[in-house]
Amino acid sequence: MKAITFTVALAAALLPAVALAQEASSYDNQAPAAEAQTSVSSGPTVSFGLSAATDYVWRGVSQTDSDPAVFATVSIASGGFYLGAGTENVDFLGIDQEYDIWGGYVADLGGAKLDIGFVRYGYIDAPVNIDTIEAKAALSTNAGPVGLTLAVYHTPDYFGSSNPATYAELAASAPLAEKLTLSGAFGRQQIDRLADYDTWNLGVAYEVMPGAKVDVRYHDTGTNAFGSLGDARLVGSFSIAF
Repeated sequence: MKAITFTVALAAALLPAVALAQEASSYDNQAPAAEAQTSVSSGPTVSFGLSAATDYVWRGVSQTDSDPAVFATVSIASGGFYLGAGTENVDFLGIDQEYDIWGGYVADLGGAKLDIGFVRYGYIDAPVNIDTIEAKAALSTNAGPVGLTLAVYHTPDYFGSSNPATYAELAASAPLAEKLTLSGAFGRQQIDRLADYDTWNLGVAYEVMPGAKVDVRYHDTGTNAFGSLGDARLVGSFSIAF
């Protein structure tokens, strides 16, 4: 979830007049569900992932009150179709656990790939219903050694606020050396009747062994509406896929 978003969702449920005066917050690359799917599987394949990070940052905002987070995911892919699920700890207003479900289809366009799908965010023991589904469209291609992805996410009901919202992000990655990759992204979260904001990140990832990598990343936002949760921060993570 989306720590400050929850505050707005709760206000929307209890005090509608106050809700519109507050800003909703905003699964950066720390969260597997938000990543664009860029491969097309020829046959059924099942994969698992585990990762740990010094913070869970989603669209520039900490979801764990700046504390560490652990993620676990499972996914299946076949012939361009994919479906996955994951869970991670959070820390805001009595909610300790988030779970996510995502799926879609990747079409090979011959020099690019188009990913059309969805992401569902769910929360265990939330005081009000803030579960949210976003539709996703992402286009990925290469410009020489640089990988580029433009992704757009949209929901008609942003975490219980009854407001539609759209998040657009342009991400790029490039190899710096063998097993070392530089990547970054710039995104804008727009929420109807609530304040919009920009977020960005830049970092390097090193493949310590096949399927395992260490990532160090700088995150920031263009707003102070989230207090310290949206402040600039450096996040380290280790992930393994099998």
